[in-house]
Amino acid sequence: MDDRTVDLIFAGSLKSLPPVSSKIVRIFTSSTFTDTTMERNTLMAKCYPRIKDYCREKHGLEFQVVDMRWGVRDEATDDHMTTELCMREIKNCQRLSMGPNFVVFLGQKYGYRPIPTYVLSSELQMLRDELAAGGVDVILLDTWYKKDSNAVPPVSVLQPISSILINFNNKRVPKLQAEDQAIWWDTLGKMQKLFRKASLQLYNSGKIDKDTMHNYFMSVTEREVINGVLNVKNTKNHCLAYVRYINNINLQNLKKASNFVDILNRSLDAEASKLLADLRDVRLPEKIETTNIQKYTVEWIGREGLDNETHGEYLNHFIAHFYKNIIKLVDRAMRKEDSSAQGQIVTEILQHLHACNNSVKVFHGRQDDLQFIENYMKNSSDKPLVLYGEGGCGKTSLLAKSSATSLNTWFAECRPTNIIRFLGTTPDSSALTPTLISICQQISYNFALPFESIPDDLVPLTAHFKQLLTMATQQQPLLLFMDSVDQLTGIGTENNKVSWLPTRLPPHCKIIVTCACEEANPEVSKEYDVLRRMIDSEDNFLEVKALGEDLAMQVLKLWMAAAARDLSNYQWRLVSNAIGQCSLPIFVKLVFAEVCRWRSYTKPQDTHLASTVMDSIMMLFERIEKQHGRLLVFHALAYITAARSGLSETELEDLISLDDRVLDDVYQYHLPPVRRIPPLLWTRIRNDLPNYLSEREADGVSVMNWYHRQFRDTARERYFKNMNMAMYFHSMIADYYLGIWGGGTPKPFKYTEIQRHRFNLADKEGVADRKVPLQPLVFTSADGSSKRYNLRKFGELPFHLVRSKRFTDLYAEVLFNYEWLHAKLNCCPLQAVLADFEDSKLHVNKDAVRELMLVADALRLGGAILGTYPDMLAPQLVGRLLPEAGQNPAVSSLLKQCHDKGKNHCALLPSHHCLHTPGGPLKYSLEGHQFAVFAFRLSSDKRYVVSISSRVISWDLSTSDLARDLCPQLEGIMQNLELSPDNKWAAASTNNSVSILLNMLTSEYITIENPLDEGETVRGVFVLNHHMVIYGPQSWVQYNTRGEHEDTIPAPTTEPYDDFKWEILSMDFRDLENIVLIMWSGDLDDDRLLVHFCKAGAWMKPLRCRGAVSLDKYWSRIYSSDPERGYQITAYELDGEQSTWQKVEELQHQETDTAEAMLQLKRGKKDRMLLATTTYSFVVWDFNNYIPRGNHEITNEKSKDEDKAEIEEEEEKIDAPEKDLRLEGIVLKLPHTIRNISTKMTQSNSFMISKNYKYAVAGVRKNLYVWSLETTKLIKVLDAHFGRIVQLEPLTVGTWNNVITSSIDRTVKIWNIDNIFEQVHKIDRQELPIDSVSLARDKQLAVTVTRSCWGLWDTSTGRLLAQLAEAPLGAIVTHAIITPNGETVITAESGNVVIWDITDQQVVFKEEQKGVKQLLLLEDGTKLVTISMRIPPDNTDNVATALIVARTIPDGEKIYAVDYEVRGTGYKSAVVSIDEHHIVAPGLDKSSRECLHVFHARTGARLHRIPIKNSGIKDMQSIVALPHKPHWVGVVGNDKAGILDIKTKRHVRFVPRWNGACTKDGKTGLCAPSRGGLDLIELKRGTSVQQLISRAAEGVFSIITMFSSTDEYVFYYHSGRKTLRVFRTVDGRAIAEYRAPAEVTGVASAHGGRAVAIASQDGCLTILNIVDPHK
Repeated sequence: MDDRTVDLIFAGSLKSLPPVSSKIVRIFTSSTFTDTTMERNTLMAKCYPRIKDYCREKHGLEFQVVDMRWGVRDEATDDHMTTELCMREIKNCQRLSMGPNFVVFLGQKYGYRPIPTYVLSSELQMLRDELAAGGVDVILLDTWYKKDSNAVPPVSVLQPISSILINFNNKRVPKLQAEDQAIWWDTLGKMQKLFRKASLQLYNSGKIDKDTMHNYFMSVTEREVINGVLNVKNTKNHCLAYVRYINNINLQNLKKASNFVDILNRSLDAEASKLLADLRDVRLPEKIETTNIQKYTVEWIGREGLDNETHGEYLNHFIAHFYKNIIKLVDRAMRKEDSSAQGQIVTEILQHLHACNNSVKVFHGRQDDLQFIENYMKNSSDKPLVLYGEGGCGKTSLLAKSSATSLNTWFAECRPTNIIRFLGTTPDSSALTPTLISICQQISYNFALPFESIPDDLVPLTAHFKQLLTMATQQQPLLLFMDSVDQLTGIGTENNKVSWLPTRLPPHCKIIVTCACEEANPEVSKEYDVLRRMIDSEDNFLEVKALGEDLAMQVLKLWMAAAARDLSNYQWRLVSNAIGQCSLPIFVKLVFAEVCRWRSYTKPQDTHLASTVMDSIMMLFERIEKQHGRLLVFHALAYITAARSGLSETELEDLISLDDRVLDDVYQYHLPPVRRIPPLLWTRIRNDLPNYLSEREADGVSVMNWYHRQFRDTARERYFKNMNMAMYFHSMIADYYLGIWGGGTPKPFKYTEIQRHRFNLADKEGVADRKVPLQPLVFTSADGSSKRYNLRKFGELPFHLVRSKRFTDLYAEVLFNYEWLHAKLNCCPLQAVLADFEDSKLHVNKDAVRELMLVADALRLGGAILGTYPDMLAPQLVGRLLPEAGQNPAVSSLLKQCHDKGKNHCALLPSHHCLHTPGGPLKYSLEGHQFAVFAFRLSSDKRYVVSISSRVISWDLSTSDLARDLCPQLEGIMQNLELSPDNKWAAASTNNSVSILLNMLTSEYITIENPLDEGETVRGVFVLNHHMVIYGPQSWVQYNTRGEHEDTIPAPTTEPYDDFKWEILSMDFRDLENIVLIMWSGDLDDDRLLVHFCKAGAWMKPLRCRGAVSLDKYWSRIYSSDPERGYQITAYELDGEQSTWQKVEELQHQETDTAEAMLQLKRGKKDRMLLATTTYSFVVWDFNNYIPRGNHEITNEKSKDEDKAEIEEEEEKIDAPEKDLRLEGIVLKLPHTIRNISTKMTQSNSFMISKNYKYAVAGVRKNLYVWSLETTKLIKVLDAHFGRIVQLEPLTVGTWNNVITSSIDRTVKIWNIDNIFEQVHKIDRQELPIDSVSLARDKQLAVTVTRSCWGLWDTSTGRLLAQLAEAPLGAIVTHAIITPNGETVITAESGNVVIWDITDQQVVFKEEQKGVKQLLLLEDGTKLVTISMRIPPDNTDNVATALIVARTIPDGEKIYAVDYEVRGTGYKSAVVSIDEHHIVAPGLDKSSRECLHVFHARTGARLHRIPIKNSGIKDMQSIVALPHKPHWVGVVGNDKAGILDIKTKRHVRFVPRWNGACTKDGKTGLCAPSRGGLDLIELKRGTSVQQLISRAAEGVFSIITMFSSTDEYVFYYHSGRKTLRVFRTVDGRAIAEYRAPAEVTGVASAHGGRAVAIASQDGCLTILNIVDPHK
């Protein structure tokens, strides 16, 4: 299409639109019936399936054939509709098909020449008069044609045959049927003669033209050729013709010959031959290109004339030619198809513009609503407009009309950009991300912005979209129309489909959306309710109501006029009555479709209208069933309704072709050549459901689905009442997607009784290939280069297996199938994969749920990694589920598949359990923060958690999905977080007093600099639905939600406690009139507090208390420590009259009431409890006595001071006969060495009470402590985080019994208290990050260094055997290596060199040597060399002395000690030559120039000092001893290395780009610049042998790279990507990319090169086996 057209489409113009390109190749095959049976059957069996596969795999197109001659007994067209259907189908093929759309086969037969079904009554009258004038009897015409005055102008209709000859279709009584059929053929012949005679006379006398006359002579085939070829502009790209001549047809055998030529009265029909010759030999070749027409001449052979056996060669040529030419036309069309981003978006926009035009065409009335919309479009409202109403109320048409009117009337004087989307009707408008991308592309095009800057990721994409809206100008306004926003899918957060809508629009930009809202159905109105919250202005909502009786009738009359139909008075009255009952547009549309079928002569009992939408649809279904066969219609519609997201035409045909119940019904009386459903049958049904089935995209295919929810509900009601039926359909669809009968596998069937009887069949059953496709997970092109995922299978199969209760297949094929999970993760979001598990969980037997959820939770826990690296599936599953494999057979089989199949995707598989296992106490770990998570808040519905560090991240708690991730560019770390009551706003402040206000629905945010007085810092923020408050020590500042300043308010007076200075500590608002404000001294050691309370705008007298404070839910009670009573808690209530707080109750708790400081108080759920944190314990006051206290321990050990306090109390309480348990605290003590500390005044470690009052859970340091409330004993300590826990909150809502913690370790974790005693499969780890790792050669042992100790690991099991240090309380360990035999470990700790015996784990030698820099082993681990460095105190010239000491192992006897000069900063490691004769150490010579010192390794004698400049390298980074030349040392510089001979002291050669790593034979090295990229290079000239990773600038990161110990593999770890990649040295093939869960600090080859050990920041050592798939 030309540029001007493209411009218009992008601008959203509705004028002269080109047609939409499609996803379908649909060809109409036209031929006469009896003479082409052989060719058509061969095509069906051998050619169509191949074309279908080609289109599907190469282009992703559906291939469909419309063969109207097949499966329809030509004689049996009772209602004479075949011709009309043929013409309609040709139009459809021309409209829909990509490339070829019409193929004609012509032979020597002109074919069936029907009489017209419809004749203009005036024309029939002329013909009748002409005949009557000649004295011919016209009673036949009068009998068979009835005048329909409802047609405008009136038309005479040929009556259905069986309405007159009632046994015409009576297959049950063949004798009567044969009689009636004979009468009909005789009658037809007579009528043909009458029509031809009369029309010829009228033509000759000039009363009608030639075409009108020819109508009565023409065959169906000619009519098809005229419509399919002769009237077509571009035949070259769309049409093919085949012409076949048979020589020597044997006319003796008339019965056979009549199949191939037209016979009349036992001889050739000359008239027919003449008409055919004109068509075949003159008109067709004139019109069609020679390349597109093929002629064949064949001989008549034997009795049959033509036969597969005798004419095999001709058939093969024909099929090959057909295949080649159709493919050619498809490829040609696809080449023209603009598959660029712009081409795809043009297609997308066009679909919506056409839909808009179609709606506008039938729109009438609704002036008031349009007026309301016009006002909105022209006023200054900066919010979107919402049209809402029940399903079928006409929202879509009103939206389309608004769009059209905006263009041609409201904004006619400027150039608006009109963007309209009917969401959910096209593939790219069903999910939010593609929809927004296409809208952004459309805006960008209009403002000449590049498409490349449009992000793919939803969060930045939404922001980009809002940014683009600001481009609108007065001359070029932006108008967005979005229909059914509630239909959008896939917004990460299922519960909020409209959050992306901007709530504030820039000038000259308007958005109108429609949304369903039904009072009776809150599920449907969910999004409407959210929109109401987002757009809080009544003027921006317009309810679309039913049409009302008058308008409905008026609209109906206009539609009838447009369709050229009318009704009789009686019929109009029926319509009026029905519309009186219901005037919803959808109902009016149903009525219209029904009454268009009424003829003026239809009997009153056949003109019935329902009064509700559902009943109308039921009637429609019933009518279609009667007309087309109940079974066929029932099954066809049931399949569409059962499908998860609709079915494509091809899929539906395939499904029915596999459904023998339908085929037995269709083929009761004959045997089909191919056991498939004739395409015509479905076509006829679809034709009777116009517009009710919509074409939309699902999984990249065009599918049919119900247009309106009402249709789906009615179909379910009608066809799935019986559960077994529903299961039958789901099971059939499941079989189809499993591909059981695909690719030529024949499916057995039973012959019907009638078939066996008629065709004398001996067998009861047969088998037949149904020509349905295979269903692989991935379509790979023949050369393996390109892949297309079978998205339909992923979308539909699990859904149907679950609903047909085929759980064994579900487990084997889907949920526990590695290849399925891997392929689906590669092409669908993780959520789609998990949805299959969630869906199954609701349906499978209870005992299967745990195993199923283990896999789902394992995927969920690995979600962050799998989302980016789906190939990590096998390592993730193995690393998590190994401990569970023993008791769970399905998990075990999945892990076996991970090993066998998963190695092809990632060849590194954990050899032991190394990742968190689901099913235990930890439910999810939410990762994504780069800094400590200082605060989080739960939304009021407890569905989301919002957390802050340097970014704001919110997660959906039910799925662990990331819902929002925002990185506001702020200086500093955010600390105080608050959410508004309606969860729309979040506010936070940073440690340098910047505040941020964030709209949680749209991710828009504003920042506010410190508004307080000079020198004051922001202490916190608070946010209400419409206001935000920022407070400091002496005042607070109020803003509206646009960030505009409203007020600054000083702190209230502190009398009568104004004897010293108070500062604001925290503030809490119900609204601007009701405030709680807590003040403190500003000094953590002084715990005085002052509580101010403002009620309805009036300040009460402040309350003086200490330590900690909490209010009840209604702010009518305060709990705090009474300064008079030490730290005991007192309850105060508000006395409104006096405006003061009065003491009402004193609470007690045992243990050390008065001495232990109260650090924090929190109220429990519904004020049933009060929870206190003290220095050594946690206390619960249970006001409703929910917790049974029978088994609580009473302790009586008290110190003297306490006794004294007790006595005083006793005296006070002499009258109290019995303790009031409500006021007695239950004390939960921490272990002896653990204590709570105050993090901020009134804040400390929190704890929570579980759902059933069974447990209390607290977070202290890194652990979770769990007490039983039944016994008050500490029953469990969970190792929860690697860093201190910052916050802990309960999450007990619905069935959840969870607790959430956040920590300095950058994670938020959710714990499941119900699983608190489930076995925790512990992963061994060290407290601190691992600095280095060393592995033994002969045993599976490893040694790791952390700052405080060294660890000994068993590398076969991943167990940490011991953590040792010579001084257990405070060693500083810097080095540790293990001898090759695995018996001894040498460490450098706290200034000593220590030798350990591993078996006893004892120190066998220790000697002081400070500043150790390097440990080296010699002579197979029997000698040790330590190099340490001493820096002189006055180090002015930056020179220091290094000391080399050699000792024996394990005795530590000193062999020699020798020193040399080095630079004072930046020690460079020494190396030992490969023959162990020399030690070479980089250092300085006498004149402080860099040199290499060479020593004799056995005696320590200094042999040479070789200046570095000899090597030709100026910037020495490190040195290496070459493994194949004992005298060669490589000096590695920044971009090249130089090789030195230490014997001759001479330069050998340069090796460019080498980093020092090389293979044992010294031939191959690595080049790995820190900016990215990795090459294998040969070490002679430094040329690249193989590029392993292409150079991409990824920024500068640290890289660890090496060869494995056997040189088979190259390891490459990149700290930016956090992935370890493994390549084969032989061919450079990448076999793994393993994404580590934490930053890797060390990589080592293990187990003789068969494994790799990685040490990481989180203190873990993981052993990964290398499972090379190519070995």
